[in-house]
Amino acid sequence: MKSPVRRFFSKFKYIIALSIFAVFILFIGEHSWVNRIKRKSEISELNRKIAAEREKFEEDSIAMSAIDHDIDAVRKIARERYFMKNSGEDVFMIPDEEEE
Repeated sequence: MKSPVRRFFSKFKYIIALSIFAVFILFIGEHSWVNRIKRKSEISELNRKIAAEREKFEEDSIAMSAIDHDIDAVRKIARERYFMKNSGEDVFMIPDEEEE
């Protein structure tokens, strides 16, 4: 006579094997669905960063071409980014409300 545990396993062995396989696929392992979802969110975040860097690159490219052709652009960039001034000028720095 078989024990109740053995009878249970022999009766539902395929369902048990399938459920163990499903748990392994969903939660365990390097290629699990949980890891795939995490990787997709990382990829979308990196794509947002790439887009921001491309915008910054375009702005800097425009500034570089302006520097090559116009001396006033050099002065403007020097004043805005590096806080340089002409002799006899005073520079006042006013902080933005958003930075605080």
